[in-house]
Amino acid sequence: MRKFATLLAVVMLSVFSASVVVGAAFQDSITIKDVKKMKEPVVFPHKAHADRIKNCEFCHHKDTAGKEQSCFNCHKAEKKGNVIAFKDAMHERCKGCHSKEKKGPTMCNGCHKK
Repeated sequence: MRKFATLLAVVMLSVFSASVVVGAAFQDSITIKDVKKMKEPVVFPHKAHADRIKNCEFCHHKDTAGKEQSCFNCHKAEKKGNVIAFKDAMHERCKGCHSKEKKGPTMCNGCHKK
């Protein structure tokens, strides 16, 4: 009975750990709030972009595969040294890609829904 309980605990812990890692590493959508509260939050469809781009390094350009971080970990509210501010990074990367691909919103209310 004790072996069964130990085995069950190991299996449950393994399943729980795997689901936490997968869930933390990849979200369907991410809500990006305007730290200055001047615009509405942006609901970013992360999974849809990842499925389309298929290259995490395109956006997570400084991270190694499997260790991607939130954009805000590097891009703070204001410019720090040679790292551009979060808002500028998002507008440059997102709007730039949308313009280039001629897909996706490029105007404020396209992302910042009211």
